[in-house]
Amino acid sequence: MRDERSPSNLTDCGASFNGGVMSLLQACRIPTTLFAFKCKNLEPKMMRSILSLEPQAFKLDRRWLFLAPLGVGLLLRGVALFLEADVTADANLWEYGQQGLCAAQNGGDLCRFYSDGSGSYASAYMPPLLSYLWLILFSLFGDGAIARSVFLAVGLIASLGSIALTFYLTEKLIRSEPVAFLAAMIVACYPTFVFVATTYHQTCWAVFFILAVAAVSVKLSASANTLLYGCLGGALSGLSALNRSEMLLIGPVMLLVGVFWDRERKRCLKVCLAIFTVMGLIMAPWMVRNYAEFGRFIPTAQSDGYNLWKGYNQHTNGSGNLTELTGSAGWTARKEIRSRVAPGDDYEARIQEEFMEEFVNDIQHVSAGRLMQLQVTKTGLLWIFDWTDGAVAGKVTYLFPWVVTNIFAFIGLVVLWRNRRLVAPAPAAIYATAVALLTVAYVATSVHARYRMHIEPFIFMAAATGLVGVWARIRGRAFDSYVEGETS
Repeated sequence: MRDERSPSNLTDCGASFNGGVMSLLQACRIPTTLFAFKCKNLEPKMMRSILSLEPQAFKLDRRWLFLAPLGVGLLLRGVALFLEADVTADANLWEYGQQGLCAAQNGGDLCRFYSDGSGSYASAYMPPLLSYLWLILFSLFGDGAIARSVFLAVGLIASLGSIALTFYLTEKLIRSEPVAFLAAMIVACYPTFVFVATTYHQTCWAVFFILAVAAVSVKLSASANTLLYGCLGGALSGLSALNRSEMLLIGPVMLLVGVFWDRERKRCLKVCLAIFTVMGLIMAPWMVRNYAEFGRFIPTAQSDGYNLWKGYNQHTNGSGNLTELTGSAGWTARKEIRSRVAPGDDYEARIQEEFMEEFVNDIQHVSAGRLMQLQVTKTGLLWIFDWTDGAVAGKVTYLFPWVVTNIFAFIGLVVLWRNRRLVAPAPAAIYATAVALLTVAYVATSVHARYRMHIEPFIFMAAATGLVGVWARIRGRAFDSYVEGETS
């Protein structure tokens, strides 16, 4: 009997595959010259590599490895949007959309409506970036399905940008196209990353800005044109902070790690000046508006009191879900605190002061053991998952990919440690800084299930490394045979 993997069969396979694809392309009127991967031109040895996923199989045009996750991500998100997106008037626009809608109906300044519908009050409750986007959309298209659809489309672009940046950042960490391809593909296919693109939350943007700042930081650690990247990093840090308050500190610190990586001190100071100047210019209009409106310095948002109380009150284990779950003891306590504040001037500021007083009171009366327990639990809620949020984390579609990716992420960390000579130190330091500071920020306040998504692209880089490491072991090859410029 002839071996099914014999050279003649492999050649026939290549010719058959190529002919079928060419016919399909011609039927769809797509120029066949775009199809660069022509099997008929492949030697049997190369076909064998592809069929067995050997390292040579990834010596394809890098563009296809980069574009494939983007195509898959676009397809999955497109289907999810078609099935799940709500563009009706009842859709949850979150506080960002509420601020924008109120502004569109009240002269253009960000505001929120009183819960009883009696009027509105000036607001800086949430960072303003997406609220101003909503204001622009409502001003152009009105409060309807078109404005909501455009917002989702723009969010889709940010989501696809995160896939592309994951590919880029993974390649910078370790020069392996298979690892970069798999990391980007995980982001493209991961259920929570697909589903969040159908909502009006800021998570797509938060992930995109974190990865974008990381990418510029990597450029700063290696590029000669540091002044240009310093300006770009400052702009991205400013926009990121206007989307998530914690990025006010985390973004610049990530950039500084890149700036001071093997740089002369005088040159570093010039780049730092560029970063903070551009960041300040981006954020200045919002800070000036807040000072004029509230008489105080508010760089990003006016919600510190509530965020701290949410993570330390007597009804929570550190999860924001336990405070915001309708009907829970935390939800009742929150409602009671808000009811103490009468509508009027500085309404939002007075609410935050009330929550801050409650937070200080809780901290003064909490035991050291309870305080330590909260910090440990919040770390677990972030790095494992928020087990109190059954609506999200209690589903098989959440738990199954979580288990698989975390197993391979742990394996990947072992593989990276054993092959640490292959790991680029500057990107590794920048990514570790981002993950550590994001962890501190959330453990210091409160944790929601969605916060884990901000660090997951870095976890997926480790998971992709683990996948390649396991495959290398199965094939009896060294991991470094899948790394560019290395031979086993």
